[in-house]
Amino acid sequence: MRQGTSIKKPTIILFLATIYLWHNDLKAVINAATSGDIKSAAHAIAGAGTAAILISIYINAAISIMGVVPSVFLTGVNVLVFGLYGGFMVSWAGEVIGGHSFFHGLPVGHKIGRIPTEHWKLIKTVNTLPGVRQIYFLMVQRMAPFVPSGLINLIGSLTTIQARNFIIATTIGKFPALLLETAFIYNLININRGYINLGTGVLIAALLYFGVKKELDRLAKLDPNQ
Repeated sequence: MRQGTSIKKPTIILFLATIYLWHNDLKAVINAATSGDIKSAAHAIAGAGTAAILISIYINAAISIMGVVPSVFLTGVNVLVFGLYGGFMVSWAGEVIGGHSFFHGLPVGHKIGRIPTEHWKLIKTVNTLPGVRQIYFLMVQRMAPFVPSGLINLIGSLTTIQARNFIIATTIGKFPALLLETAFIYNLININRGYINLGTGVLIAALLYFGVKKELDRLAKLDPNQ
């Protein structure tokens, strides 16, 4: 069993640094970030000043830890506050930190209670794979855009994959998924500039989603001894 039944030190340090740098009410910005009002949330985070990046990374990590809450809304907030590229980097950092914290932080018993029954076969399949193929399997799962990261965190944390390999799969896999997600939201926010980019983003997202699904189905049928 993996050690650690609490959130790892990097996340704790990040949270404490956020509180130290930010002199406003943390509860207010969290409420704004979860209200569904993207402009209010962006205004609240931007108002944090120098701590805005840390605030957003921490909330992004918290959403990733929660389980099934999609981070699309916060990605949109990050795009408004930090721009296209800055918003992508902040969201990516939050996803990686959230995945790392979930992998180490939640007690195994609680994780088992949250896993849907239909995913146990997938977990068993991953457990039979060697390390490199475990990385590839989880990396492909991460590439699906607009899929809640918490579900993949949950599956990965219940497999035999090593922590280092889990972080590698998360870091690499979330890059293209979040890049596409961020670009899609950016074009949606700036839809008055034209529909071509938005339509292209929808098409690419659909192709990537079905491509990932097809590859996962193929991997699930492979003989682990090959």
